[in-house]
Amino acid sequence: MKQGITGVPYIRLSQVIIHKIFPEPVYISKLERALTKKELEIVSEYKRKTKKNVGNNRTKDSYVLEHKSLKNLKKDLTKMVIDYFNKVVGTDNSIIPYITQSWINYSEANQFHASHYHYNSYISGIFYISAKKEVDNLVFNRSVQKQLSLKIAQTNEFNSMTAGFFIQSGDVVLFPSTLRHEVPPKKGTNIRISLAFNVFFKGTIGNKINLTELVIE
Repeated sequence: MKQGITGVPYIRLSQVIIHKIFPEPVYISKLERALTKKELEIVSEYKRKTKKNVGNNRTKDSYVLEHKSLKNLKKDLTKMVIDYFNKVVGTDNSIIPYITQSWINYSEANQFHASHYHYNSYISGIFYISAKKEVDNLVFNRSVQKQLSLKIAQTNEFNSMTAGFFIQSGDVVLFPSTLRHEVPPKKGTNIRISLAFNVFFKGTIGNKINLTELVIE
């Protein structure tokens, strides 16, 4: 019989229900088309105009999706952002989400991105232009730290401090900007190319009667 805490066997209790409350959403979808020749040329051109970031390289331009040759890509990503708001946020406030800043990361072997979250943004996204699921992943960190440090016998959704996803070219990941995330040291010889972006919204939120109304133009 399986052993539990201090060697005491697990007890079979048919009436036990463990509810999962307040989950953090990580939305993963796929760009349902290949990038055009022109879009790939722009990505390649941007690679020659990068600056050193913490652990990797990124574009000096932090509004790459405003490039006229990437306007269709921006529209495609915006559709997913709207779908996220419909499925996850689920508000009836009259708001319009939009992409604010956007930049491209280029990561080579052994490069990394330290754990961080995004300020002045409601949700953040990553579109993987080039990645291999055999060697490339994205790791999220628990936002609220546990009060006690216990030696874990078997990790689960309740006791783990991190959660990772293997990613590949074409994947699009959306998540709350307050959710900490990182990229472990890069394995493999491929250059991992990802387009990251932040999202905010315009419109009216809150409730006038409850004195929480806020108009964002």
